[in-house]
Amino acid sequence: MTDLFISIVNYNTRDLLDRCLDTIFANPPPGEFEVCVVDNASHDGSVEMVREKYPQVRLMASQDNLGYAGGNNLALRESRARYDLILNSDIEIHPGAFAALLEFMDNTPDAGMCGARLILPDGSVQPSCAAELTLGKLFTQQFLLDKAGLARYFTGEYWVNCAVVNEPAEVEQLTGACMLCRREAIEQVGLMDEAYWMYCEDSDYCRRYRAAGWKLYYVPAATMLHVLGGSSRSARAEMIAAYNHAAGRYFRLHHGPVQGFFARLIGLAGGMLRLMLWTAATLATVGLVQRLRSQVKLFAKTVWLTLKPRRKP
Repeated sequence: MTDLFISIVNYNTRDLLDRCLDTIFANPPPGEFEVCVVDNASHDGSVEMVREKYPQVRLMASQDNLGYAGGNNLALRESRARYDLILNSDIEIHPGAFAALLEFMDNTPDAGMCGARLILPDGSVQPSCAAELTLGKLFTQQFLLDKAGLARYFTGEYWVNCAVVNEPAEVEQLTGACMLCRREAIEQVGLMDEAYWMYCEDSDYCRRYRAAGWKLYYVPAATMLHVLGGSSRSARAEMIAAYNHAAGRYFRLHHGPVQGFFARLIGLAGGMLRLMLWTAATLATVGLVQRLRSQVKLFAKTVWLTLKPRRKP
């Protein structure tokens, strides 16, 4: 049995994946480890790059896009390690990050999962852990109350201010960009729910861990760089709509059809709000600003895709 199995799902992020793998092997974890890359039918040469530059990596090249949960599950079924790390392809590993995560898990037997401190390219700390997702918190996101600094007056903040957390802390959710899972917990809870395809699978997984009695922790001593959104920038409308559909499924599954319906409605209203705001800004500038016109097109498409039945982006 190896100590660590690292699962990376890739979709058209060849250069980011290259950097991710390079930093893994430049700053390897202590003990035995294995890296598995699941490629979700990329067409940017990612598969060829991994084969040529990283022959030590287990490569699973899917002919179909399995989604984030499906891709990770394909890899995790092959793991025989004590711990399994679900890692985004747009992450770069800092020295000592693996050691800090593994040491924490070894010393904290009630921890089913933990996550690292993620640093954004501008040097700021990404909010990478959160409170449990509720309809109220979804509302504050979609209606921009969190960005206006008003969320705390309504439902409380959703994202934890990770910049001020300097010691390991128990949390309710961790982002799917970096989730170190205890194999014993995976065997009890099961794999990720592939019906989500993309988004909210991490919220669902964290909820299931806590329901099974496992605790989740944020470990700030382990730091990684997160480029953020590497595989979704070219299809933003599809990704936003996918989140809206996934949120509807999350609430329907865990809270019943009524909350599922309202979650979809809130997501649709959030898209319409942004469409109206960007349209107003475009009209105010007589349509002369290309960026504003692009945002109008983006959210018009987002609203349309949110109204349509769920499909793979």
